[in-house]
Amino acid sequence: MKFLLITSLSGFMTVLLSALSYYRKRWESIWTNSFPGSAATNVTMASAPSRDHPLIRISKLSGRYLLFDIDDIMYLRRNQNICSVFVGTIPQNPQQNVFMGLPLELMPEEAQVLVEKKIAYVVDDATFHPARLATMDESSRRAYVQSLKNQGKKMQMAVIESNNRLMPELRAKSKKKTSKKPKELDSTGTPQGGDGEDNENTSLFGPEPTPDSSKLPKDVEGYVLTPTTSSFLLPSPPESEAESSVAVDVPMSYPLFAHLHDKGYYMMPGLRFGCDYNVYPGDPLRFHSHFAGVHFGWDEEITMMDLVGGGRLATTVKKGYLFGGAVVDGSDVQNAANGRLESREESERSKLGSGWVAPPVRTFCLEWAGM
Repeated sequence: MKFLLITSLSGFMTVLLSALSYYRKRWESIWTNSFPGSAATNVTMASAPSRDHPLIRISKLSGRYLLFDIDDIMYLRRNQNICSVFVGTIPQNPQQNVFMGLPLELMPEEAQVLVEKKIAYVVDDATFHPARLATMDESSRRAYVQSLKNQGKKMQMAVIESNNRLMPELRAKSKKKTSKKPKELDSTGTPQGGDGEDNENTSLFGPEPTPDSSKLPKDVEGYVLTPTTSSFLLPSPPESEAESSVAVDVPMSYPLFAHLHDKGYYMMPGLRFGCDYNVYPGDPLRFHSHFAGVHFGWDEEITMMDLVGGGRLATTVKKGYLFGGAVVDGSDVQNAANGRLESREESERSKLGSGWVAPPVRTFCLEWAGM
């Protein structure tokens, strides 16, 4: 049963990400075709020569770090080991909270790692959007609104045409059902109901008949569409503004997160298992978490109660109890490549070739035997 649930969840997430990516590309193509000289083309094509993806904008709202662009989310999941949690409501099924949709809420640690790697920048949306939208002229605003209306009309016409194609089949099924039902006799011995009643039942419980698409008026009302992101509407920020990112309020456990992320692990919030992070060797949709990660300060006392409780709990849920902390200045850190102890300065210099330097951290893993 658990395997079936995990498989269905994995399939649902894959379909959801693919659908969101498809609709995002449709929006971008419509915007570009409507007015090619707009900001959408600039945002799509504006990327640094050394980067295979445009700089990602992280929206800070009420102390939460959110991503609204499905392309950014898929890029981070595939290339940067960032998964996080969807917190938005699915429009087609809003009365449930088992499967969620956009936006994606990042942990502060994830946002800080992306900023330090120069993959993303954080903006305060309360001031960012009004300032950016004020730079748009009236013609751009009208063109954007008109593109939304045109797309809404196209979607409504597509739905009408689909209903017209299915209408003969639905009517045939409805006639078969009504012909099989025996008609009841009233007190005079005549059948109750006539052709008019049958037609009424058919129109009441079947789909509403729609006219042929060729006879529809040209100015259909159209659906009201709400884009999930404004990345193709707002112009790309200059490099100077992207570098002046809003400060991220990271917790004390950030060094442990940055260290494990630098080693290639995926991490999810670990509150369910009494830890700071659930540590996965790969994508959580494909792998079981291997460790329950907990951060301790370098000089913080670790009690036997913490080791026993954390070790037994982690082993019960088939994980290792991983704990560690940032190395303070002047302390030695063990090099994983050759096993020798080296100073913090030597450790940082050995990592400068990769561009981004993760904070030096020492970690240990504990598993309980006989369980």
